[in-house]
Amino acid sequence: MKKSQRRKLLVLCEDGLHSRFVARLAERWGIGPRELMLDAAPRAQGSAAHYVLNRFVDFVKRWRTERGNTDASALVIIDGDEKGSRLRRQQCLEKLRAAGEPALDPTDTRFAIIVPCWHIETWIAWLCEHRPIDEETRYKPEDPHGGEVGRKIRDGEYSAKQAVKAWMPPMESEDLHVPSLCAARIELRRFGVTA
Repeated sequence: MKKSQRRKLLVLCEDGLHSRFVARLAERWGIGPRELMLDAAPRAQGSAAHYVLNRFVDFVKRWRTERGNTDASALVIIDGDEKGSRLRRQQCLEKLRAAGEPALDPTDTRFAIIVPCWHIETWIAWLCEHRPIDEETRYKPEDPHGGEVGRKIRDGEYSAKQAVKAWMPPMESEDLHVPSLCAARIELRRFGVTA
């Protein structure tokens, strides 16, 4: 975001790892903690994806109110999990329709939805140069196939800070291994940032 344009970034996300990742991206874009309003699901209170979906309509209403008073932008980050990027985006937009709210303007440069697949751990592992990586594997510490990555994230060997530091330029073959990250870069360009 160009400094002269930005006032506030509202964020709706799943958890602490999302929050740390987005906060680091915001720093990269010149957005300080005072301009960053994070709404993340509380720990151990059910599905974090459901939290985002259940709060989506109120989040959009809040953003619509804020943008009337300030130059507020909004970012939603929700893991694709087994649903994938396209279906997760559709789920969010369907929430608006079901609530009778106006649809989001696809040309509005102040609202973006990004969907890490399988989840944010995939992006962090990729950006921290863990190979091989794919969007079909869960990378949580308890998972039999992706547990190594999950443990490295949990133990701080891979972190949101390191991932965002490696954010640019995109890594070779990123489009093949983490297409949801490529899609997010395109979506974030709408904010006028170097994604």
